Amino acid sequence: MRNLNIQTTKNFRFFTIWLLFFLSLFAHAGESFTINTTLAYSTGSYIYDATIRDYVIYMGASYSKNRFSISVSLPMILQRDNRTASDNSADQTTIMSNPTYTAGASDLYLYSEYEFYQGENYFPRIFITGQIKLPTSSKSSLFTSGKIDYGIGLTFRKMYGTYKVFGDVGYLTLGDPPGLDYSNPVSYGIGIGKHAGNGRSSVTFYYQEYSTIIKGLTPPRQLTAGYYRNITDVLGISFYGSRGFGESSPEYTFAIGFDLKI
Repeated sequence: MRNLNIQTTKNFRFFTIWLLFFLSLFAHAGESFTINTTLAYSTGSYIYDATIRDYVIYMGASYSKNRFSISVSLPMILQRDNRTASDNSADQTTIMSNPTYTAGASDLYLYSEYEFYQGENYFPRIFITGQIKLPTSSKSSLFTSGKIDYGIGLTFRKMYGTYKVFGDVGYLTLGDPPGLDYSNPVSYGIGIGKHAGNGRSSVTFYYQEYSTIIKGLTPPRQLTAGYYRNITDVLGISFYGSRGFGESSPEYTFAIGFDLKI
C-alpha cells in the first residue's frame, strides 16, 4: 500500500503542475519570453493513514508568439510524511509515528498550445494542446515513474467584455511503473475568469476532473481559485488555492508564483 501511494501522489502532482501552468498562460498575450518560479504547498492523506505534505519549487520558462505558446518546468520537491512503526519489547508493543523527509528533483514537463480557430461572434477561440513528461529524474527517486507520459487536447476560450469563459478536454497516455497498471484517462475542465478594466489583474475559478486511472480509486478532481496581478510591465505575481476531492487528489494546495518577461 505504501508503494502504491508514492506512485499515486507522483502522478497527481503531475496534474497539479499542469493546472498551475495552464492557468498562468491566461495572463500572457502577444510575443513574449517569460521566466517562471512557483512555490507550492500541498497536503493530503490519499490512500494512506498519515498526512503527506509536499513543498515544491517549480522552475520554468514559457514562450509565446502569435498563436503558439510553449512552457517548460522542473519541480524540486521536499516531501514530509508520517510513518507508523512498531517497537516490540518483551512486555509491550509501542506504536510510533515519526516524520520522514525526502527531497529531490522530479521530471521535466512541457506544455504547448496552438490557436487554430480565432473565434467569431458567439464562437470561442479553439486551441490544440499537447503535453509531455520526460523521466529526467534519477530512477531511484521517489518523484518519478521512470516512464514518459504524454497527452493531447482541446481548449476553448471566449471573452464577454471583461469576463472569460473557458473549458478543456484531453486524453493522457501514462507509462506504467513496475507493479502498477494505469488506465489512460480522459480529462475535462471548465472555468470562468474576470479581468480588471485596466487589464493588469484577473481572478479565475477552474474545476478539473479525470476518468479512472487506477481501478478502485477515485480519480483526481480539483477546484482551483487563482489571482494574477501585473506588478510592473515585466513582472507579475499569481496566487492559487486548490481543493481536491477523493483519495487520488491532495486535499489542499496553495501556491504563489512570479513571472518575469525578458
